[in-house]
Amino acid sequence: MIELTMLPAQDGDALLLSYGAAGSSVPQHRILIDGGRTSSYQLYAPLLARQAIDVLVVTHVDQDHVLGVLALVNDPAHPPLGDVWFNGYDHLVGDGLEHFGPRDGELLTAAVAAQGLAWNAAFGGRTVLAGRRAELAGGAVVSVLSPDRTQLDRLRPLWEKECARHGLIPGREPAQPELPGLESLGAAAGIEELAASRFVPDGSLTNATSIGFLFEFEGRRLVFTGDGADGRLAASLRPLAEDAGGRLGIDALKVPHHGSAANLSKDLLALLDCPRYLISTSGDRHRHPDDECMARILKFGGPSKEIVFNYRERAARWQDPALQKEYGYRVLAPETSDGFITLAW
Repeated sequence: MIELTMLPAQDGDALLLSYGAAGSSVPQHRILIDGGRTSSYQLYAPLLARQAIDVLVVTHVDQDHVLGVLALVNDPAHPPLGDVWFNGYDHLVGDGLEHFGPRDGELLTAAVAAQGLAWNAAFGGRTVLAGRRAELAGGAVVSVLSPDRTQLDRLRPLWEKECARHGLIPGREPAQPELPGLESLGAAAGIEELAASRFVPDGSLTNATSIGFLFEFEGRRLVFTGDGADGRLAASLRPLAEDAGGRLGIDALKVPHHGSAANLSKDLLALLDCPRYLISTSGDRHRHPDDECMARILKFGGPSKEIVFNYRERAARWQDPALQKEYGYRVLAPETSDGFITLAW
């Protein structure tokens, strides 16, 4: 059995993946992928307190993914933590750590080191890098899809500059202005035009270093992407799709970068046979998901699909019955508590 709970990460990601042997009443193993913002942690902390976290994945260092993790790791009452997957500065300049010395301003590095937590242990302490695999407790297997070494190399100068200026991750959340969003589509207008619009890849150096991976357990496959680069994800998935006859069958895709138009192309969608697309965001800061991304999912994401939101307001504008009938999809969103929604396989 597999359960995936999308947690209230505000404009970020916090995903709790639980799995265990078929027939068991409670999943025996848990993986937490990112933590949202600092204030997100208090909303989902009671859920995490119930049992140990086997693997804590920090996909990359953007604040909407890492600040909630800092709150978790620094909470004296946090549940037992197993292996922490996180590419720190030493993973940018080499392929592992000889020791876990904290670096100025790198608060997560310092917290992991201070508590003596296992760090990338599934990879022998080396970088979590595309092409590497890890066998997890209970029989699950993870294949890393991103990042590659070039993407990590490109981040290094920015990382050093930020460390020198004020520390990689400040101890507070600076105010961030919302970016202008697209006008509302109305009932069903513009899908074909938006789906056919030119794809312009994300240029963010930090997003490109996101840890993306394929999780496999008892015949099920789920793809997690962080804010990963479309091109890197496609390059890793293409051989798997070719081996499968053209499209790789998966059970769910965590849509990259909260549904940004710059992180999901029709070419990537064409590699997958996927019935569920997961969109984690409140949309408060950057108005994700973008209309172009949603249009591509509707047009190229398969003939029958479910689009899962963890915030009702982001789902509402896509619940038009005519649109759902025309493009063969349905919308799933929380009925009560925004931010929480659980799926099972």
